[in-house]
Amino acid sequence: MKITKAFLPLGLAVAVTVSVVLSAMIWTNPAQYERNRQRSSNTATTELSTRPQRDVYLPTQVVYSDGNGNQELLNNRKVNLTTELREVLNKWQFGRVNNVRVSSKAAYMRYLTRKSSLLLSYASPINVRMFNTVFGSQLNSQTTQFSRILVPLDKQDHIYLLDDRKQDVYEVTVKSSDAKAIRKIMKENLFRIDVKMKWLSQAATAYVTSSVTVPSYSYLVNQQSTDYFTSRLLNKGESTNVSAKKNKDNTIYSDGASRQLTVYHKQGTALFEDYSALQSSLSFSQALKASYSAVKTIGIPMENLRYYGYSAANSTVTYRSFVEGFPIFNQSDYGAARIQMLSQGVRRYNFSRYSLQVPVPTDKKSVTLPGTQAVIKQLVAAGYSQSKISSLQVGYQWLTSSSSDKVVNLTPTWYVHYNGSWKTYTQMLKQQQ
Repeated sequence: MKITKAFLPLGLAVAVTVSVVLSAMIWTNPAQYERNRQRSSNTATTELSTRPQRDVYLPTQVVYSDGNGNQELLNNRKVNLTTELREVLNKWQFGRVNNVRVSSKAAYMRYLTRKSSLLLSYASPINVRMFNTVFGSQLNSQTTQFSRILVPLDKQDHIYLLDDRKQDVYEVTVKSSDAKAIRKIMKENLFRIDVKMKWLSQAATAYVTSSVTVPSYSYLVNQQSTDYFTSRLLNKGESTNVSAKKNKDNTIYSDGASRQLTVYHKQGTALFEDYSALQSSLSFSQALKASYSAVKTIGIPMENLRYYGYSAANSTVTYRSFVEGFPIFNQSDYGAARIQMLSQGVRRYNFSRYSLQVPVPTDKKSVTLPGTQAVIKQLVAAGYSQSKISSLQVGYQWLTSSSSDKVVNLTPTWYVHYNGSWKTYTQMLKQQQ
């Protein structure tokens, strides 16, 4: 054991060195790297780490209900589970969309707990137009918003689109389907967590029914250069003169007209502001599409990026990085990127300059987390109001490694959306001590 511990720092140093060399090869020949890496999508890419819209807007959670009603949160650590399921559903043929009358929250919950089914969930609503983009379908109800897709496995004549906010249920006719392919995926070596769908505030939540052990990870990280972003956002391939003003904590770059980039050195984040936008306001569909285009324009890596939130109040779309099926919360205060499109025609892009590269060996052990109800009980006992807890999510905490500034440790913990902001439950408990 002592020998093993002694060799861990050496092993990490070697792994980082190898990773740097591999990253250099990737940066010098990105096209070859992309060709070798196309595992989760058949769509070709022309930029390093760019993913098609249909991948970025995949569901972020999969819950399986067996024939007895037992529910499990599923994840596949080898391949992207939602991508596998999407490829199956792409072959199904869908027909009409009809609104189903639901009498109560209890009646709505029966859809979420339906036996022999799959529940594919989003962290924030999408609409039918985006569903068509993701699943290659042609549903004709363009205004419907929802955050869950219920796929019955016993009877494949319908799927259901569910909206927690108003307990709306939309029934989609299935003309042609095959559940055998989905059942085959269910038999793979999946990471399974026992859960039960229950109400929490105004939304349904997959309550983890008992303690769960989640692995920790370490990744080599890359910090993209300021020149890279000024070239993409300010110059845009033109011979524009860019001025720079250095302050204590940041540097402000400007094209002298309508665009400005502020780089925050300590946080490793940036804010891009564009006052030249012509369109004053965007519809929901336009916001989802425009924010994705903005992320591509920024040029941040999109390999692990997923849609995570939308605010209608200020037309803001949030994206987070995901690792092994769980979101990373404190890559920055807002995730990986936050695209804000104000009604005055102003565009604001907040984004992290850090991105995950490749995993490296770690001496960090897996973490055992309490169940959802146990977390809520601890928080209420500490003086917090349960009514102000709108969501709980197992996620990864982004912590810089003490052994190398090029390595980040991802530690699993409970994140609580309390009174409008995300915090770890341990952080909340310490604040009340």
